[in-house]
Amino acid sequence: MGAMLRGLLLVALMVSGCAHRYVYSGTLEAQDSLGNVGQHLIYWNKTARPLWFDTQEGSVRILPQCSLNTLAYDEQPTGIIFRARDRDKQVLERAQDKGVCGRVLSANRIVDLRDGHIDVTVSCQDAPQDDLDTPQPYLKAREQPYEFPVTRREVKDFSEIPKRPECVR
Repeated sequence: MGAMLRGLLLVALMVSGCAHRYVYSGTLEAQDSLGNVGQHLIYWNKTARPLWFDTQEGSVRILPQCSLNTLAYDEQPTGIIFRARDRDKQVLERAQDKGVCGRVLSANRIVDLRDGHIDVTVSCQDAPQDDLDTPQPYLKAREQPYEFPVTRREVKDFSEIPKRPECVR
């Protein structure tokens, strides 16, 4: 009886370690805040553990092609948002929360995002603090949302996240 119980416990522990790791990503060609057209990569990751009935996720990130800037959209009680940083300036009048520079419109929680497409808004632009500060452009602020096509792929670990599109200017 004890050997059978140990065997069942061992099987349960082995199965509980079976996690599925997914990377969701897509690119979109659009203008940046300096008016240059380039690729913008969006991605996030999820880990699903079926036996534990839970999923963990990372933040949604947008990487512009020719800038080292990264837009991180994080989950907040009001949805998935891109918080304004020191060097971000609101440029759209309709922005209700001055501390928010963008939103993911496709879901309120990252765990609920799916492949297919994702809609995001941008209402700020990079504003260098002085003449010595180089611009770090990202998606141009506009009234209508950007629609990124998104695919999902299973990965062994998250070292396989997508890379920033190579700058070809």
